Amino acid sequence: MRKVVVLACIFSILVAALALVGCGSGSGTSSSGTPEKVAQTFWKAAMTGDGAASWALLSKSIQTRFKNKDAWAKSGVTNTLGSGTIEVGKAKITGDTATVTIKVMMGGTVVTTEEVSLMKEGGAWKIEMP
Repeated sequence: MRKVVVLACIFSILVAALALVGCGSGSGTSSSGTPEKVAQTFWKAAMTGDGAASWALLSKSIQTRFKNKDAWAKSGVTNTLGSGTIEVGKAKITGDTATVTIKVMMGGTVVTTEEVSLMKEGGAWKIEMP
């Protein structure tokens, strides 16, 4: 059990470091990498209540709908699942769009399975919602 807690802490630190690196770019492209990595980072940030990190991974159209980070955080879409693990499927990429299947696990049980839509925006993959 102690090993699981240590691995979870290391994973959390890694996700936070990735979010901080992306947020510090100043170019508006807060994340580069694969659609799988962006989807995983987004879900982990949302699960742990990191509204700033999850906001940075949203497409401009979603950011426009919510207007600002505070409205996004207050909408209830962050910190809704608490701690857990995430299984990420292989992305299906078509041009500048992609979908990734995410499974959120709690204690080895699938809590939710979601199809995450992404789009390339400014050269970086961003979360897009229909």
